[in-house]
Amino acid sequence: MTMFPKLIRWDRWANRQVLDTLDASGGEPPAALAAFQHVLETEVTWLGRFGGNPRAFVPGWQGATLDRTHALQDEANRGLDWLTAEASPEWLASAFDYENSRGEPFRHPRDETLMHMLMHSSQYRGEAAGVLNAAGYRVPDLDFAFWLRAGEPD
Repeated sequence: MTMFPKLIRWDRWANRQVLDTLDASGGEPPAALAAFQHVLETEVTWLGRFGGNPRAFVPGWQGATLDRTHALQDEANRGLDWLTAEASPEWLASAFDYENSRGEPFRHPRDETLMHMLMHSSQYRGEAAGVLNAAGYRVPDLDFAFWLRAGEPD
């Protein structure tokens, strides 16, 4: 059994915490909204690649809005649900082919790439939370350990 189902549940929860705070702030400050939308653009890109579209790519850092961010969150959540239900440890350990945003081909194990996606999300989600907190909006603690101690809330 891998840790990925648990990490995916944490990722969804942490994303929701930031989006809830952005909703409360009306999407302000713009830098926080842009950083968080980038989390979701990247998750949707990787989830499309995992789902069999090696050329999946959602352009990043363009026109961050709450509406677009909500739509991307919905799409990411559907992809994460699919990944959690369908991804066996063997499938995760197997290599897959994909292209980066410049069309360059690569082949990597899915589990390493999924870990990259989750770490990337954590980095930019943290950036968004830092900007929100500095602007006076309180983002709950997003650490994995905090989530575990809280009973792994949905």
